[in-house]
Amino acid sequence: PPGPKPKPIIGNLLDLPKDHEWLTHAKWAKQYGELVYVNVLGTHMAWVNSREMAHELFERRSSNYSDRTTTAMLDDLCPYTIWWRRHRKTMHSSFHPKATEAYHSVQVKHTRELLRRLLRSPEKYSAHLLHAAGAMIMEITYGIEVEAENDLYLTNAHKVLHAVDEAATPGNFLVDILPWMKYIPAWMPGAEFQRKAVKWRQYAADMLELPFREAKRRMDEGNPEACFVSSRLSEIGADATSHPDDEAIIKNTAASLFAGGTDTTVNTVRAFMLAMVLYPDVQKKAQQEIDALLGLQRLPDVGDMDALPYVMAVCKETLRWHALLPVGVAHMASEDDVVNGYFIPKGTIVFGNSWTLLRDEADFGPNTDRFDPERYFIPGVRDPGNTGAFGFGRRICVGRYMAMKSIFLEIASILQVFEISKARDASGKEIPVEAEFTSGFFSIAVEFKCTMQPRSATAEELITHSI
Repeated sequence: PPGPKPKPIIGNLLDLPKDHEWLTHAKWAKQYGELVYVNVLGTHMAWVNSREMAHELFERRSSNYSDRTTTAMLDDLCPYTIWWRRHRKTMHSSFHPKATEAYHSVQVKHTRELLRRLLRSPEKYSAHLLHAAGAMIMEITYGIEVEAENDLYLTNAHKVLHAVDEAATPGNFLVDILPWMKYIPAWMPGAEFQRKAVKWRQYAADMLELPFREAKRRMDEGNPEACFVSSRLSEIGADATSHPDDEAIIKNTAASLFAGGTDTTVNTVRAFMLAMVLYPDVQKKAQQEIDALLGLQRLPDVGDMDALPYVMAVCKETLRWHALLPVGVAHMASEDDVVNGYFIPKGTIVFGNSWTLLRDEADFGPNTDRFDPERYFIPGVRDPGNTGAFGFGRRICVGRYMAMKSIFLEIASILQVFEISKARDASGKEIPVEAEFTSGFFSIAVEFKCTMQPRSATAEELITHSI
């Protein structure tokens, strides 16, 4: 496939962007087309820049592009094997649309606790969003209620997610391009990656083992909480045909759900809050729709999703406006392939370029840099959840149905009872806010100052008395 011209020996090493990678990939997409190829010291990489090409590779040819890439720093996320398929089946059985109804009460409970926290200390909105997302997925997955502050499980999960962010960003570690470097002793100069890897392995082991061990202990003592782990362990305990490693699959799946579920909701809602500061007209229109349906009689519930189409459009636009994983998660070609005349060698790392796909005017209408929920009322505009926001093909996020409900609950609830606006300095002037996002595998809104005030005394009462 076409791409920037490589240099002798090092190939395209110097072409890899150091930050805000998606902007470079968007420029390459315009210059080279729907499939862009680079070679970095012998490592083949390709970026998919059109929905049609993404469908061809990740859907029609999914058996060849469902492997995750293996790197020294992000070792074997899980290749597409029978072992992986069993993990996927375990996830799907508990998180298909009908199954997620079992988690509604937990989602509502933690959304309402989030509102109370925001009321008490709105300036700590980032910490409150993190706590709400972590507490929700911890209870759904393990049946564990986390501590109000400094929870051990949440603290460790955040360490793991920071490690994944650093390890999964292409070009962050030379050892991923020169695998022989993994044999360099940790004490040698330049081997900081080895020391990081030791710490990261411990974080990952703790996230895998500690909450699972606690959930299992409660089951053994006859005091299990209803959750993913307890229900799945009970099923294999009652099944005479269960496989010896079924428990390990449940443990691994639970850790994946915990890690993935924590990040998706919190960073999406944080981007929503930024959008409300920058686009107050959108906030006002969404509030008018909620007021017409609910007034201040009650807070939103999952059953209100269909009755609040503009609020749902706000949720979709938040997913589209800035993708959480703007360059996508790496897939790997299992075998040599030829597509549209392009040769893709076995082992090529292939990225679904989500940021570019979600800004395609053919799918999302004009002015895709703007936050504009109105676009979803135009015939033919696509749902971003089916266009890369949750991934592609057989590797698409299994928890997307539950995630969408959590995102709706938090966004609709915040809109109903709070007014979000720019903060003011000591002299009363508005503090400027820009749409800035971090670089890396995960890209989140840079911390910004804002004001969150209850819309009325009645709204404040609704927050404090909700259960």
